[in-house]
Amino acid sequence: MPPPRLIDYHLHTAVTVDGNMNEVDACERALGLGIQEIAFTNHVMLNQPDYMISPTSFLIHWEKIQACKKLFPQLQIRLGIEMDYYPNKEAEIKSKIEFYEELIDRPFDLILGSVHDIKGGFFSNKTHAISFFKNRDIGSIYREYFDVVTQAVQSRLFDVMAHPDLIKKYTFELTPPVPFDSYTASVESLITALIDCGVGIEINTKGLKRPVKEPYPSQKFLELYISSARSTATDPIITLGSDAHKADDIGFGIIEMIETLKQLQVNKIMSFERRYKKTIAI
Repeated sequence: MPPPRLIDYHLHTAVTVDGNMNEVDACERALGLGIQEIAFTNHVMLNQPDYMISPTSFLIHWEKIQACKKLFPQLQIRLGIEMDYYPNKEAEIKSKIEFYEELIDRPFDLILGSVHDIKGGFFSNKTHAISFFKNRDIGSIYREYFDVVTQAVQSRLFDVMAHPDLIKKYTFELTPPVPFDSYTASVESLITALIDCGVGIEINTKGLKRPVKEPYPSQKFLELYISSARSTATDPIITLGSDAHKADDIGFGIIEMIETLKQLQVNKIMSFERRYKKTIAI
């Protein structure tokens, strides 16, 4: 049996403040690990100026990707974006996506949706998270988070929801663990929206590096998503991503997540090109 096709669909370069690698380094690292397909997915957060991509930076990024396609023909390179969702800003988000696409006269290959901010609270940034979580009911925060992610799915602006339970990022650091049973109903509503809207989920391995020590989403979340999709005769839509911000982190945990999917009897994941899905056997 041939080895599984490896993809890493969540990479950040120095286009925004958090990235610490360039496109060439990313491609070289991916090939060195035997990865056949990657997607660059830099941030666009309308509420966070440091996480916006200027038109000039975006065009340079695209030029570098074009050059990498010639340098590394054996590597499938996708252009994506990680676009944050904010309630009642759907028109602005759509306009921003179209603006970038018009700059290069082509659609993105995929658009990751994400939620890093709840009502102006930048909970995924540790400096801001300290005050965000302080003296607040953690159960209510979880329910509010999943409600916003569900709205993001229902907007139909995104192909895949990145790290769909990111709210647990600072578990064991700033917050105690929250039992899955206490917010299962919220996850079920999210999963219903995912299936109804044809939006996928990303298995993001970054959480394995944090004290929470599990991917986004958790095993229970993933199992519930897969079983719910099957109950409606729908194939799960799943991508894999390391959320790497430096070259050394590319591919982290991808093989382990493929093994997890196989144990759950999932034998394919999704690739995207110009926002069209294509299955990949694993």
